[in-house]
Order: sequence, then structure tokens, then C-alpha cells
Amino acid sequence: MRGVAARMGGGALVVVAAILFAGASQPTPPTIVLTVNAQAGRHPISAYIYGLNFAKPRLAAAIQLPVNRWGGNSTDTYNWKLGSYNTGLDYYFENLSDCFLKPGRCTPAYRTFISANRVRGTGSLLNLPLVGRVARDAPRQHPVTCAFPASVYGPQQSVDPYDTHCGNGKSNSGRPLSPSPARDSIAVGASFYQGWLHDLARRYGTARQGGVEFYELGNEPSLWDSTHRDMHPRPETASELWRRSRQVTTLIRQVDRHAGILGLSEWGWPAYFCTAADTFGSGCGPDGCTTSPDCRDHGHLPMAAWLLKQFAAYDRRTGVRHLNYLDLHYYAQGGSGPDVTRSLWDPSYKDPSWIDDQIDLIPRMKRWVARYYPGTRVSLSEYNLSVTHNPVVNALIQADTLGIFARQGLNLATRWPLANDGGVIGEAFKMYRDYDGHHSEFGNTWVSSRSTGQSKLAVYAAQRSGDRAYTVLVVNKTQRAFRGNLRLSGFAPADTAATWQWRGRPTIVHVASTPILNDGVDVIYPARSMTLYVIRPRTQT
Repeated sequence: MRGVAARMGGGALVVVAAILFAGASQPTPPTIVLTVNAQAGRHPISAYIYGLNFAKPRLAAAIQLPVNRWGGNSTDTYNWKLGSYNTGLDYYFENLSDCFLKPGRCTPAYRTFISANRVRGTGSLLNLPLVGRVARDAPRQHPVTCAFPASVYGPQQSVDPYDTHCGNGKSNSGRPLSPSPARDSIAVGASFYQGWLHDLARRYGTARQGGVEFYELGNEPSLWDSTHRDMHPRPETASELWRRSRQVTTLIRQVDRHAGILGLSEWGWPAYFCTAADTFGSGCGPDGCTTSPDCRDHGHLPMAAWLLKQFAAYDRRTGVRHLNYLDLHYYAQGGSGPDVTRSLWDPSYKDPSWIDDQIDLIPRMKRWVARYYPGTRVSLSEYNLSVTHNPVVNALIQADTLGIFARQGLNLATRWPLANDGGVIGEAFKMYRDYDGHHSEFGNTWVSSRSTGQSKLAVYAAQRSGDRAYTVLVVNKTQRAFRGNLRLSGFAPADTAATWQWRGRPTIVHVASTPILNDGVDVIYPARSMTLYVIRPRTQT
């Protein structure tokens, strides 16, 4: 046999010829079989799955960020005319200007955001506030306008240490105080949205002209009576959400017929099925909606399915498609390691959190679309599956997540950062978008790739449209080394594979090329690592 071993980064020895394992001084790691078939399972991979929320400029530039989202709680109260928003439950229900504590003139934040994206060639995803009210003023310094001032409500459970007249809206005993929405907000209607949409089109053009590429219909409506209870104290209902969604999508289509529109955008598991006016678990849940208060108003269907059905009927009447993406938000609610990614795709996986059910998220979304609104894409405009405080494990979870998005055919995803992420999440994105520091990417056409131990040693493969090379990413999600027997079929590979590896260090390392013997690679993958092969085909079979 030729090429029995290759030296990898950090001095780790990758054994290539199986015959050498018998003579190794260390115990042979368990073997997992990895198979890649270049002629099976082929489908396009959307570049939009590699998106972020409010991306940091350095990472955005490195990965040539495809889409950047302007979203979250504050954007659901954003007043584009004033450049201001309300912090809601996140921070004492205060109105703040985009120019808060900034001297002189400054540009409204939404313009800065879109302009920076355009310079990079990044698509903008803009949340349009759907609560029905937005911040009424734009304070640039203390004191600020707030929903629960001490001068009106008296002592409260907590106050802003920088603006002590603003309370958290709860009495000293913890009782929620009744809000007066007009104190910090104003009602908005069609003219508010028309004005903003025309302003955006005038400044940046339509989606096809390089303007805002995507619009999102509000943010987590089932939480409005909590997150924004100062403005929307009553629980959201299905009829209200449909009325607001229909109005805003109609206005978007009057200005831009080709922008992508995302809808529902709910926070998590209960809200996929029930409105805030329902009672999850009491007549409303994954098995249907029967006796819960709002069931009749959403046809006794899961809320996501019902909204799709409404849009399908509306499109038939108008002859125009008004919703392009069924959009959900998803955060891991429990678990302690990389297995949490199984909730995205595995119907046999029972989530270990309070959910205690088979989530099967992406296939579930696709089933709803196929039945109620065919042709709709699926997206996760907010997601994060970090479940540890170990930065390396969280990066491996993220790499696994992106591979699952590619395999399952998700159409768009923008990741939301969390405090426990750690500092190396960006390396997972770079493995797919900038592994060599020169913007080289994972392939854009998925090819069949399987592992006999997916929960331990995952494999994801694709082909690039430019140079026709195949890219194969192997993710060892465990604390032990595994021998991976990678078998290639459907094409004739070159004799070696260019190889990059990440082993928990700050950067991805280009290591020695890996020999390909008998259309395969037989190597040991270090614990908690990512290994990427770039394989040139000799000929296509």
C-alpha cells in the first residue's frame, strides 16, 4: 500500500492504511463507517442558511455573509420616523433613540444596518413591527420616557439604576401593574408601513435592485402581552395576527413584488400550535386544538398550519403570493451536548427538556407546507442550540447544525448569539464559508452522506458548482477519537484530498493532504474536531 500515514496539525498522527492499526501501541479507536454517494440525494443548498442576526463586521466579511437580520424584541416597537424603539420587558420598558448618548447628528440605525450590508453584498432581512404600536418619542439622554414611571405607579419591585424613575412594572409584592399604552407609544396603521416601505425603496431600490431582500412579519407575537405588555396587554389571538399579517403583506406587495416575506416567527414549541389566548396543554398542543379558548379562531389546527392555510386562500383570491417563508424561532430548551441537534430532524428523538416530545422540527415544517401552502419555503430567523458553557462543544453543535440545515433543505436561517456561546462559534461558519481564509466554501449541491454513528461522527458532503470539487466535512462531536472509514462512490476521486482541520484552537489549520486509497479514506479523527476534505474528481461516472 502507498501513503501509509500523513502528519496532521498539532502532531496528531492520522493512520491511513488499515493494516497499520494492528501494530499500533495504543488501542485502536472504534470504527464508524462514513459513506458519500455523489450521484444520490442531490439537491441545492441555500446560501441563506449561513445567516446571522446583527452580525459582527469581521465575521460577516470573512464568511461573505449571505443574509443579516434586523430583528428581535426592540425592532417590534421601532419607529422609523424618529429612529427610536422601546426596550420592553428586556429593560424597564424604556423609549430610546438610536442616537442615545451620542452627540450631534447621527444616522437612524436601520439605515446604517442596510448600508453596511449593501457594501458587503449581504442581503438584509428587516423585521416590520406588528404589535400595532411603536415608541412615541426618541429620548437621547436621561431621563427617558418609560411605561411605568414611579411618579405614577409608586415604588416597584425593581428600577433602572441609571434612570430610577423607570420601574419594571411590578409592585413590591410582584403584582403586575396595569399599563397605559399611550404613555410610551403611539398606534400605527397603513400609512406608517407605506411610508417606511416607500422610504426603503427610494433609498435602496427594491429587492431585485439591491434593496431590502426580506421582510419579517413581526417578532414572536404570542409573547406580545409579556414582552410588550405596556403596548399590547391582551394576549394575541389568531384573528388579530391574521388581520395584521394580511395588511402588511398587502402593503409590501404594492411596493415590492419580489421581496421575500417571512411569517409567524414564533418563539418556540407551544407557539407553533397555540396562540397566546390559548392554553397550551389544555385542549391545545401538538396533537391538535380542541377546547382551548382560541381554537375555533384558528380552525382547530396548529397555529402554523392555520396561518399557511389563510395565506393560501388569500393568494387564490388575489392572484399574488403574499408569504414566501414559514418562519419559526428555535432555541434548545435542554440537553447537555451535541445530541440536541437531533431535535431538528430525527422523529425518534424525544427532547430532554420540559418539551418532552418529538420535535422533528424541519420535517414537521415541511409537512405543514406541503399540506396547506405548497411552494412555501421554510426558515429559522432566530435559532441557537448552544446548551453548554464549553465554547468548543458549542462550536461543534453549530457545525453540526449547519450540516443538518444543508441536508434537510432548510431555505434560510439567521443565528442569534447568546451569552454562553463562547468565542469560537465563528469557526463553525468558516468551515462552510471561509475554511482557507480566502472565502472558499462548502459545496452548494448536497450529495448523499451517511454515518453509522451520526451522533458521534457526523458527515456532510456536497459538490461545488464552480470547480466541481466535492467537499466532505466530518465532525467528531465526542470526547474520544474515532476511526472513520470513509467510502466514496459515484465519481472517481483524485489520489489525495486537500485537508483542513479544527481541534478547538482559535483557527482552522491547513494540514497535509490525505491519501485516497481504493476510493476511500481510513483515518482517525481526533476528539472534538472538524475535518474538511476537498476532493477533486478525475472523471464523473
